[in-house]
Amino acid sequence: MKKKFFVFIITVLIFTAGFYFHKTDNNIYRNFSVPETKINIKSPSYVPVLEYHHLQKEGTFDKKLGGLIIDPGRFEMQMKYLKSKGYHTITLEELKNFVLYNKSLPSKPMLITFDDGYLSNYEYAYPILKNLHMNAVINIIVSYVPNDYKKQPACVHVPHFDWKQAKEMSDSGVIEIESHTYNLHNLASNGKTMIPMVSGPILVNGRLETESQYKERLKRDFILSSTLIKKHVGKAPVAIAYPFGVGNHISNEIARKAGFEMAFAQEREGVVRFGDDVMSLKRIIINNSFTGRDIINQINKYGR
Repeated sequence: MKKKFFVFIITVLIFTAGFYFHKTDNNIYRNFSVPETKINIKSPSYVPVLEYHHLQKEGTFDKKLGGLIIDPGRFEMQMKYLKSKGYHTITLEELKNFVLYNKSLPSKPMLITFDDGYLSNYEYAYPILKNLHMNAVINIIVSYVPNDYKKQPACVHVPHFDWKQAKEMSDSGVIEIESHTYNLHNLASNGKTMIPMVSGPILVNGRLETESQYKERLKRDFILSSTLIKKHVGKAPVAIAYPFGVGNHISNEIARKAGFEMAFAQEREGVVRFGDDVMSLKRIIINNSFTGRDIINQINKYGR
């Protein structure tokens, strides 16, 4: 399990640091028809939360380095397949009410999430979901959002969507814009090993943070991420996705105080059930080889 988690961290790090990919046209997946499905309201035994990242045309990236990159046509095919099999997307509010109060949901509910805030989410995922009358959550690394001059941090080479695009998606009702921290999506040394920056005290200017300094660092970051999202999108985020899926009781306490009602944090994949810790919600990571059938197999595996 540790080996799998380590591979996941390295993949996300490489991915977030950025590869620049060229775009080519590909419409081979777009002829899949979706029959109408009837919504039955009941209390499910679990809810799968799917975790996506970047969408990129197949053939324009090295699959060995881009396991989390999904071809847009493949993503559309996955969504159409899931919808044809009776799955219904839900909102964060609906997920929270299910976890806390066992509130009823549509049959075969699922939550779709994207991490980081890539421009490809706006260019590909948003119109696909809108056309299919589905919705999703995008957890953004707030410091990576381009400024008014379309500039991003020098270390970020894969384009991210800007605030205008974020607000457009949010206002449409299709996308919920949430936090992936302001600038804690990285590994740092604690003097012994490299750890996710949310997970504990790290070396700052050669000295290990005290617990109070660690807490203050998280507090500043979480509040800043929430403040900027509310300022630019018009809605305060209610959820935070911890980078690399790693949080703890300290980050949970600080996140709550910063206004977050839910957190995605998992060192292993799984589904969400009534009574789970709402500050440590599991997800299912979707890679570039999955078909719609594969996703359902994953859901069934973790739902047993």
